Amino acid sequence: MGSDDYRTGPYPAPLPPKDTVRNLRTGKIRPFGGLKGLTSAINKQPRQGKVRLTTNGFAGDERQHIPHKSPDNAIHQYDPRHYADWKNILPDREHKFQLGAFGENLTTEHLSEDNVCVGDKFRLGPDAIIQVTMSRQPCYKLNHRFEYRKMSSLIQSNGYTGWYYRVIQGGDVQVGDQMELIERVHPCWSLSRLQHILYRDTNNVEAIAELVQMTELSGEFLKLLQNRLEKGTENMNGRLLGKVAVPWRSYKLVKKTRLTPRVQRFVFRAEDESIEQGELEFGRIPYVRLKFGPDAKFTRAYSVVSGDMKSFELGIAKDDSSRGGSLYLHHELKVGDAVEAAKGHGAPVPILDNSQGDSQIRHIFIIGGIGVTAFVGEVRTLLAKGASLEIHYATRSREEVAYLDELPTDKTTVYAKSEGRRLDVESIIPPPDGCMNNCKTVVYCCGPMSLLTACRDLTTKLGYPRAQTHFEEFGSGTTGTGDPFEAEIKTTGKVLQIPQEQSLLDVLNEAGFGLESSCLVGNCGTCMVEVCKGNVIHHGTALEEEQKESSMLSCVSRGKGRIVIDF
Repeated sequence: MGSDDYRTGPYPAPLPPKDTVRNLRTGKIRPFGGLKGLTSAINKQPRQGKVRLTTNGFAGDERQHIPHKSPDNAIHQYDPRHYADWKNILPDREHKFQLGAFGENLTTEHLSEDNVCVGDKFRLGPDAIIQVTMSRQPCYKLNHRFEYRKMSSLIQSNGYTGWYYRVIQGGDVQVGDQMELIERVHPCWSLSRLQHILYRDTNNVEAIAELVQMTELSGEFLKLLQNRLEKGTENMNGRLLGKVAVPWRSYKLVKKTRLTPRVQRFVFRAEDESIEQGELEFGRIPYVRLKFGPDAKFTRAYSVVSGDMKSFELGIAKDDSSRGGSLYLHHELKVGDAVEAAKGHGAPVPILDNSQGDSQIRHIFIIGGIGVTAFVGEVRTLLAKGASLEIHYATRSREEVAYLDELPTDKTTVYAKSEGRRLDVESIIPPPDGCMNNCKTVVYCCGPMSLLTACRDLTTKLGYPRAQTHFEEFGSGTTGTGDPFEAEIKTTGKVLQIPQEQSLLDVLNEAGFGLESSCLVGNCGTCMVEVCKGNVIHHGTALEEEQKESSMLSCVSRGKGRIVIDF
């Protein structure tokens, strides 16, 4: 009899020693993975002090997936020793395997899938009693979490899943509390053996029939096992792969051309061009996110000038205030070098076009500098439709004008600062219904914050509905920077200093909070945090006015004095 037979056969599993809580985490449902509509509470934050535990889980912890809201899934525990193994299994993603990455609530030193059994009861802290209900069923969101399309399948294969508890008796729990096994009802059913039946010996009818009788298992697992007895092994692809593709792909730089003293054209081609049709094409006003540099240290968002997800063109300006990203692209990235890229969200609002009504529509584009890249494709599309449009392009000098050859000469006005010409938005933007023949006006703007603010303030004053405006901030080395302020974390009381040269998002992630982000310029809403107290200077376009009363975009917005935040 082998020493590990209890992992696959009916042999008693080892008893775990008395253990200690080393980490306790809770999280709220937030945008996730940089994909529109994808949300999760997997990004859990450490909690200090006593945290109340009830049948619904730890106070302040949210669960999005409906089955996860069951009392059977109140607590998720993960063995922290797995992280060292993951770093060896996927060394190129080593930086992602930090404590809390799997969304666990609870971390101890000695418990694992090998020495924890179905139905085990533990005393947690002085009062709480919890019971093991199931192994975690890895799902497609873990593919997005670790940016690896086979991650959920890999977890299922190696058994590093973690497990769930129901709460039999509540109480207060904190880091440092003891955790002790007080009852073992199924000593021959380690979680490792349960996984063996679930994912490898899937047609073992005798074992499945035994499991179905175990009322200690979660309702979700009992239903799954009963269905397996009646109908055979289920198709696991929906759970493992989902309907949303993992966004990050590898690309090589195939062309790099200078357009102006400060702007270069970059053309990237996918190393694997087997991209599904639904993922191939961009939407309106598209952008991509790039990861590049040593250890993929830079993540930036750039507007797409042309192309699709097989091959696309970006126009990138060297930023005078660069924090390293644009300098690296301009001076270090060479033809043949690899980067990772992901498709960004399309336009977040249904911009009016001529197909949405009988009224003639006048399209006004107000552009500052490299902001032209946001709208080259949209201008091209509107011209093909014969739409009415005009373009106002502000620049430092004529020699700094990029992509002018992509714009219609008779519809484009250039405002060169070196020539003393100034773009005045009040002379350009009319009332929303202020043209003849029942014409409506749509205003587009992309440029530095001063230009965006002027356009946004004026269109608001004139009463433009949101469907008749579209604002894109192209970001810069100063995006998210400004006057220093303090951010207090509601759950811990910890106060972070946000210096002038860093964004709130930067400081939160340096402090280990691992906040999700995507566009980095306030257009997508992924990095949103809850504002519990204090005043905020809002930037970015992702939040509605009502949302600004209780939330902020941590990549671009800043507090005044001290604010209290939660996430």
